[in-house]
Amino acid sequence: MNIDIGTIHESRGASLVEDLNKIFERSKLFNITLRQISLKKDILGSSKSLEEIERKISHPKLEGSFQLLELPGLSRFTPKSIILGQKRTAYFSTDADAVKIYNFLRTRILKEESLTNTILHMIDPINTGIDSYLRRRIPPADEYDIMFTVLNPEPESLNINFDVAVALDEYISPFLKELEDMNMFHIKSQWLYFVNLQVNPKEINSSTHGHHFALAEELLSGSITPLEKKLATHVSKHPCLNFILYIPPCHQSPLHIYNTKGQRVQGYDAYISPRWGGIQIYNPTRKECETSEERASVVPDKHYIMPIFLQQIRLLLGLQDLNELEEGELTKEAEYIRLWEKDSLIRMRTVEQLTSSKLTLQSIAKLLGKINNIVINDHVGEAIFSSLDYIYKSTDSLKEGKLLQAFLYSKKAFISSEMAFTDPSLLALLYFPDDQKYAVYIPLFLPIMIPVLISFRQLADWSLKKFKRPV
Repeated sequence: MNIDIGTIHESRGASLVEDLNKIFERSKLFNITLRQISLKKDILGSSKSLEEIERKISHPKLEGSFQLLELPGLSRFTPKSIILGQKRTAYFSTDADAVKIYNFLRTRILKEESLTNTILHMIDPINTGIDSYLRRRIPPADEYDIMFTVLNPEPESLNINFDVAVALDEYISPFLKELEDMNMFHIKSQWLYFVNLQVNPKEINSSTHGHHFALAEELLSGSITPLEKKLATHVSKHPCLNFILYIPPCHQSPLHIYNTKGQRVQGYDAYISPRWGGIQIYNPTRKECETSEERASVVPDKHYIMPIFLQQIRLLLGLQDLNELEEGELTKEAEYIRLWEKDSLIRMRTVEQLTSSKLTLQSIAKLLGKINNIVINDHVGEAIFSSLDYIYKSTDSLKEGKLLQAFLYSKKAFISSEMAFTDPSLLALLYFPDDQKYAVYIPLFLPIMIPVLISFRQLADWSLKKFKRPV
C-alpha cells in the first residue's frame, strides 16, 4: 500500500516517514510504502475551508492509496488534530506526531484489527470472538438482491401513498452504482397487505413521550422468521437484504421501539438485523389519523425514510459506521461513499474472499484424504485449479498495490472454490460416504440376515445327517 506524506518543512516530512516506517515494520498484514511529497502551499493558504481545499488539490487515483497533508491552522476548521476528507486524503495539524498518525491510519483507514479478527474468526469461529462490524456484514457473494417491502396491516383503514420506485431511484440506486465495480445489485420492491409484525405492542398512557405504544426490540428479531415466509426472497439464488417499512394502523400509533433496558430507542424507530436487513416503523401523523374519511390517507416522507434505510444498507454491506467517528473527524461535504471507506471495504472483502477460498480448498483436500474412492471429474478439477490460480493472482496484485484488481481476482477465486465444493458429485460423497452407508443399511439387513444364517446352519446339519445315514 502506498501512502504519501506532505509537510510544510521537508525535514519534518523526512522525520515522519522514517518514524512511520519503523512502526509499520511490526505490521503482520501490511507492507506500507511511505513517500514524501511536496505541498501546494498557495492552495492551503488561500483556501477558506477544507471543502475548498478538497476541490483544488489532487488526490490519489489508485485504489488503496492514501495521502496525508499537513495543514497549518487546522484548528480553524476542527478541534481535532487529524481530519478525513471525502476522497483519499486526510489533513493533520503541525503538532501531530508519528504515533498519532499511525494510530489514525491503523484504526480509521487500514482497520488492521478488524482484518485480523476476520481471518481468525473464519479459521477458528468457535474460539475467536466476533466484533459488531463482522457480525452484521453480509457474507461475500458475486451478486446481491436488495428487497424493499411496504407492510400495510389494515388496507381497509389505511391508504398509503408512497412511490417506492421513485424513492429507490433517488436514494438507493445512486449509492449502489458506486459499488457496481465490486458487485451486482438487483433492487426489488413489493407491497404486502394484511401483514403485520406479529407482535403485540404495549400501550403506555403516561410518560414523557405522551400516549403511545411500545414495542420491545427483542420482539422484532422474533418477528423476522414468520415474515420471511411471506417476503418471497427464496425465489432468487442470490443472498438478499430485506428492508421493511411498517406503517401501523392509527389505533396502534404512534408505535415506538424500546431497547432491552426498557428505554425508548433514540433517534429513529428502526431496527437492524445482522446479515438479514432492517425494519423501520413510520407512524402516521395525528392529522392523518383524525380524518373524517373511512380510510386514513398516509403520505410517508421519503426524505425521512430513505436515509435511514441507506444507513442500514451501508452497515450490512460492511462500510464503516461514520457515527462512530468523533465530531470534527470528517469534512462536511460528502458523496454517497467516501473513497477511503470504499477502499477499506474492498480491502476487507479481498481478505475475506481469499481466506474463504483457501479454507474451502483445504476442506476439499481433507475430503479427498478421508474418502479413498472419490472421483474428481473434469468440471470440479478445473474449478479447483482456477481458484488456485486466482488466489496467486490476487496475492500478487496485493503485493503490487493494485487493490481493486486483487479484489476482482479474489472474488473469482471465491466463486470457483464454492463451485467446486458444492458440485453435486462431491456433495453426494460428502453427505453419503461409504462408511455412513454401512452404518445405515447394516441395522436394516442384520435382523433379516440372522435367521437366514441360522437356517443355513440347520440345512448343513440336516445334509450331514442324511449322508451319514446307512444304506
